[in-house]
Amino acid sequence: MGGVVGRAGIIGGGIGGLSTAIGLRAAGWDVTVYEQAARFGEVGAGITLAANALTALDLLGVGERVRASVIADRRALSRAQHGRVLVDAQVTDFFGPIAVLHRADLIAILAAAVPAECVRSGNRVIGVHADGRIETESDTVQYDLVVGADGVNSVVRQRLWPQAGPVRRTGMTAWRWVLDTPAPDPVGVILGSHAEFGVVPMAGERTYVFAAARPGISSLEHFADWPDPVAQVIAAADPSRIVTDELLEIPVPRRLWNDRVVLVGDAAHAMRPTLGQGAGMALEDAVTLAACAPDLAAYSAARRPRVARMSLLSRHGMRFSSPGSGLLAAVRDAALMATPNGVAIRMFRSNNKRTVHGWQPPTGPSSTADSNVLP
Repeated sequence: MGGVVGRAGIIGGGIGGLSTAIGLRAAGWDVTVYEQAARFGEVGAGITLAANALTALDLLGVGERVRASVIADRRALSRAQHGRVLVDAQVTDFFGPIAVLHRADLIAILAAAVPAECVRSGNRVIGVHADGRIETESDTVQYDLVVGADGVNSVVRQRLWPQAGPVRRTGMTAWRWVLDTPAPDPVGVILGSHAEFGVVPMAGERTYVFAAARPGISSLEHFADWPDPVAQVIAAADPSRIVTDELLEIPVPRRLWNDRVVLVGDAAHAMRPTLGQGAGMALEDAVTLAACAPDLAAYSAARRPRVARMSLLSRHGMRFSSPGSGLLAAVRDAALMATPNGVAIRMFRSNNKRTVHGWQPPTGPSSTADSNVLP
């Protein structure tokens, strides 16, 4: 590696912030990560990482550790709320090869790749300026590049992208939790009229469970009479470990940079979890920014069409999985049941190839074609 390209301050020590720190350091930047929490701890629940996310992690040099969590293929069903099988397939037919692990485990893997001296924990950012200044309660530091990686309620976006619009509240409730027992059969997703429920095998003989419901449904009691193993995995849950929140999304700004400041991850494009691509998009952001910086216009041009499309597909996908109407759900179920199973599987595979798995890593001054680690 040659000399230092410049100084980068990253606001936020989540998946987007840490992966960006790894990429920028490998590309020659002197990096400082500002994290409000005193330490990285157990946050969230399970997380799924599809082929695009795994490719990005490979390029960041941490893919091998994450790939240990790629789950073995097994039968997976898409079923209707009353138990009818809509699609009978394998896990990889729906998602492709995926790693399923606890969000905290991914954070730990990323944090281990960022030297401790690069992280300012317990530092609350109180000001950020387009010219690259970051203010905390104790000092102000000038940077050549500032990365807003501070999540859906991003202070960076609110202050420097006032025209981008507020966070959109969907009114939909999401539940997520992890069971420390192997996934029961059958795994897969159950599609209702106003809600959906999923059970996914997880690394370490654990199970990732998720559910989402439209406005007016605020309790897991809604799923009491849904097909097995729904009642089983709800009864086995530790209430203190169930993450419950409202689904939020943001309109993707027209451009993702402002002078010396750039947005990544949920700060730039928080989307509904329908495609399981929140972390994947953040990891793609990190690799792309490392390849493009300091050309932030090039980064924005590369990323905005991709994330805007994925956000739209996530929104439309939820209209399919829980359309909000018994009639529409019946039409959906009838259409899937009328489709030959093999044809339905090919449709899922084709859709994944075009969207989730269609990402091509960037080529630029900070990337190479023959290396799994950004130079």
